Order: sequence, then C-alpha cells, then structure tokens
Amino acid sequence: MSAIADAAARARAIDPQASFIVQAPAGSGKTELLIQRFLRLLGTVQRPEEILAITFTRKAAGEMRTRLLHALQSARGPAPASAHGRLTWQLAREVLERDARFGWQLPDNPSLLSIQTIDSFNASLVRRMPWISRFGAVPEIADDPLPLYREAARRILQRLEDGSLGSVEVARVLAHLDNRMDLLQEMLIGMLARRDQWLRHLGRIDHERWRALLETSLGDFIEGQLQRVSALLPAALHPKLLALGCYAADNLPESDRPLTLLAACGAWPGARTADLPIWLGVADLLLTAGGTFRKSLDKNTGFPPGKGEPTAMKEYMKEQLDQLRGIPGLEASLAALRQLPDPRYPDGQWQVLRALVELLPLAAAELWLVFRQQTKTDFAAVATRALEALGSADDPSELLLRLDARIRHILVDEFQDTSYLQYHLLQHLTSGWQPDDGRTLFLVGDPMQSIYLFREAEVGLFLRARSRGLGTVALTRLDLCANFRSQQGIVDWVNSTFARLFPAVEDEALGGVVYAESVAVHDPLPQSACVVHPLADRDDLAEAQAVAELAQQALAAHPEQTVAVLVRARTHLPEILRAFAGRNLRFTAKDIDLLECRPAVRDLLALTRALLHPADRLSWLCLLRAPWCGLLL
Repeated sequence: MSAIADAAARARAIDPQASFIVQAPAGSGKTELLIQRFLRLLGTVQRPEEILAITFTRKAAGEMRTRLLHALQSARGPAPASAHGRLTWQLAREVLERDARFGWQLPDNPSLLSIQTIDSFNASLVRRMPWISRFGAVPEIADDPLPLYREAARRILQRLEDGSLGSVEVARVLAHLDNRMDLLQEMLIGMLARRDQWLRHLGRIDHERWRALLETSLGDFIEGQLQRVSALLPAALHPKLLALGCYAADNLPESDRPLTLLAACGAWPGARTADLPIWLGVADLLLTAGGTFRKSLDKNTGFPPGKGEPTAMKEYMKEQLDQLRGIPGLEASLAALRQLPDPRYPDGQWQVLRALVELLPLAAAELWLVFRQQTKTDFAAVATRALEALGSADDPSELLLRLDARIRHILVDEFQDTSYLQYHLLQHLTSGWQPDDGRTLFLVGDPMQSIYLFREAEVGLFLRARSRGLGTVALTRLDLCANFRSQQGIVDWVNSTFARLFPAVEDEALGGVVYAESVAVHDPLPQSACVVHPLADRDDLAEAQAVAELAQQALAAHPEQTVAVLVRARTHLPEILRAFAGRNLRFTAKDIDLLECRPAVRDLLALTRALLHPADRLSWLCLLRAPWCGLLL
C-alpha cells in the first residue's frame, strides 16, 4: 500500500475553526472524512444539536448516523491498526469523554444527532412556521408530480375557451406553435417542473428591462465563446488565414455563405458580438459542414482548379490546416460557433417570449391551487415555502433567528447535487454568520459525479462556491486525490481515459468541470487492469457471445471469484442471458427483473388468490407445484 498523497488535506479538513469546500472523487473516503469532522465538532460543542449534517438521500443519512454510532461504540474497545482508523477511534474517545461530562448519552439517544436529508429539513422548517409558509400541515409529497403539473397546464389552456386572464397570451403562443396545443402543454409542464429556477425572477415584470438584460446575457455568452476560440488560434496565423479567406471569398462572388464576408475584412476579428459573422466566415473557411477540419479543397470551398496561383494557394491552405489540427480543442470550438444564438431577439420572437413570461406566473398559481385541492405537493414547493419561513438576512423571521442561535456547524454531503433553492437555503442559514465567530460550513462533493439534473441540480453552484464562497462564508478549497477503492492499474486507466473526455477549461455557467486525477493507494495487480473489446457496429448476438466467452474465461481462471456484467438498459440483456444459459453459466440479475415477475412474488400472489377464492383451480395448481410442495403433475 502506497503512502496517502493527500494526508495533509485530510488532516486540515477536520479543523473545527475553519470552513472548507472539499472535492472528493470516487473512492476517496469521503464518508469517513465526514464522520471524522462530525466527531471532531462533537468534541467542541455544548450540545450535539449545534451540528447539522445535510445529505440528499435517506440512505446516506442513515449510513452516516450508523457509522457515527459504530465509531462511538468501537471507541470503548482497543485502537485499530490502520492510521485513519486510529484517528476516528481517538476522535470518538474524545466525544465519549465530553458525552460523560455533559450527560448527552449519545449511544442511547441517537436522535440528538441532527442528520437529515435536505427535503426532510425543508419540511421541518415548514412545520415550524405553518402560517408564514402558507402550507398549514405539510401535505403529502408526490412521488410523481407530473400529473399535478399536467392538470395545472390544462387549466391554463382552458383559459383560451373562457376568455379569462391569459387567454390572449395562450392564443399568441399557439399561433407560433401552429396551434399545437399538446406541444404548449408539454412546454408548460417542463417549466413548472423547473419553476424554482425562474419563479423568483418574475415578481415584477418590466419587459423592456428584461429584453435588454436577456440580450446582454446573450452577448456576454457569445463573447465568451469568441474569446475562447481567439485564445486557441496563434496570432502568427491570423494574417495567413485572413489572406486565404480573402482569396477563397473572391472565388465565391455569388454565394451567400459566411465565407464571402472575409472578402471585405481588412483586419482579424476581435471577440465582440459584432465580430460573430466574421468568425462564422472563418469557421466556414476551415471546417466542413460536419464540423471537422477540411481535408480536400475545391471550387466549392473557394479554391478552384488550375496551375500557378490556384495550386500554390491550395498547398498553402493545406499547410495551415495541418498546423491547426494539432491545436487541442480548436476544431470543436470553431464548430460550436455555428450553434451560437442571434444576440438580438427579432420582434416576433420577443412577442412570443413575452407571452410566455406572462403565462408562467399564472401556471404557477394554478399549480398551487392544484396542490391545495389534491392535498399534494412537490419538493420544489416545500423548499420554496421553507425559504419564505426563514425570511431574509435584512428581515429574518423568528425561525431564522432561532436557527442562527442554535446551529453552529453545517456539513453538506454530495454538494455537487445542490439545486438553486437548496443553495439559497444554505445562504439564508448562514446569512448572520461573521468571520471568526466560531461557526463553520463544510461542503463535500465531486462535480465530476453530478447525477441529479432531473432534480434541478446545478453543478455550476459547486464551482461558484469553490471560487467565491457561499454568501458571507469564505471557503477554503481542499482537494482529495487518494483512491482507496481500486488498484493502481484501474486508477491509471481511468485517469488517462477520462482526462480526454472532460473539458479542458472550467466553465461555471455551463457546468463544465475539469477532470481531477486520482492517486492509487493500492499497488497494481499483475494482470491488465482494463481491456477494451470494441465492436464496430451493433450486433447483439456477437456481443452476447463475446461477453459470455469473457465471463467463462474469467471464471475458469479464478473460480473462487464472481463476474459482474453491467448494461445500460434491460433491452440489452436478452441475448446475453441466452448466451449464459447456452454455456450453463449461472447468474443472478440485480434490479433487472420486475417485482411481479420474480418466482417468490408469483407464489405469494397464487397463495393470496387461492385463499381469497378457493375455487381458483389455477392458483391451487400453482401452489401445489411451488418449491415448498413440489407435487408432480
């Protein structure tokens, strides 16, 4: 086992006086670090309730609570052999001493440990302030809120018939969509599911100010993309490409292609919005319609056949293309310019957008009525009401003041899966904190593993907090790199492969995350860590036979071990399972078979039907043939 490369960062992370944001890749022992910090904080507080740990799933919250209690229980025994185990043991011993001094009796009262999911914490805030949150008793949170969104959208479309508020806007948008009412309904449903991202911006609608703001944002985005491309292109190539562009444009006098704009271009374009047409001409000069650097030049690209100057210009152009191919990221960046939007909204488009902006608050109001009538809600509504229950930093509610006095330390797990509402919740909770007042914020996550986009998670918030802190709390950045899960061969293969798949530059607005390499703790094993068996075209039968052959070889070489086969969807399995059966390879499918298709469940259904209806001959025959009876036919 190699030395731990990030030992200094791990030691610093449990400092109870400082706030941190920790990037912890897969296999880096993130949960153990959270446990160690929690134990370290318990050794400094007057009451365990002063520490709040927030997770995103009940499973993660349960695991953290279980491991904390296990650490306290293990601290009564001898110290473990491993270094990190001894650290946890020592911290737990200190907690037990403090527990005895203050009479907490934590092992017998685990409820004193404030470990909650973000949703349960929001619900607890709403329950404490039912009048301000406007919920009263918190209604049932719908597992699938889509039918609620659909009903609210249906009511908005119904306004077209009764002529009520919003009917004019519905008609305008429908005209734009060729009277596709189903399409407008789906658009409204999608926006209602993401209303936590836009509803807070629609308090007072000043359309002219909004138009200027949105067009400014479009311009800033375009200029950012142009700056990125401009930085990739060496300045020494500018005059060469400009001369080649003018030559090619002169040979396409009747064309309306972007390339023709280079004929009148006297200087290399800058990175302003007004320069976008010229940059599109540069992209047209260098790239094919498919977005790759040109390999052949002809009259359609501005390089006609002929001897003398035409041949010389073709060769000159090929030299520049060969040089450009060696610049990483340039080809993709040039191709992306073609996807940039127009920096100005045409009047017709703006009128449609304006109508949608008018409809969205009405749709949100209808959704609230649907919630009230069906006594159901969704996570976004609970989170929104929780924020309202807290008030603001300038006008805090009694609840926020009580929480501010009680909570001294906040730990957040999987911070990369934070949504805008959850981010603002943390800002509210820490709004009264002052530097060096003894209160700390500890955020842990891995932006490379963000998976909750369907819950409006925004990995850019992790990048923002890492670079600018969270609200008034300055955060020290710590990066973990040690991998305790895999041997060095696998870690090295993942590093070399994924480094090429992630963006080269971090982008907070688009959620672009740079790959962070891991360092293996476990030494490499003798055999190859990863072997790729590519299949050029989809052939389920050939793929299944190859998988079965590999599995059979692995089991023959290591009969005491097991083989795992991962597929993206159930539809990829039938041929593989048939291939296994043909080779007499026994297997167990995890989370593949539907519950109703499992033999035990079928037997239970047969038993239930037989008891409810004794004349059900088929169910009785199924029971008699079941494994616990097994009568022959």
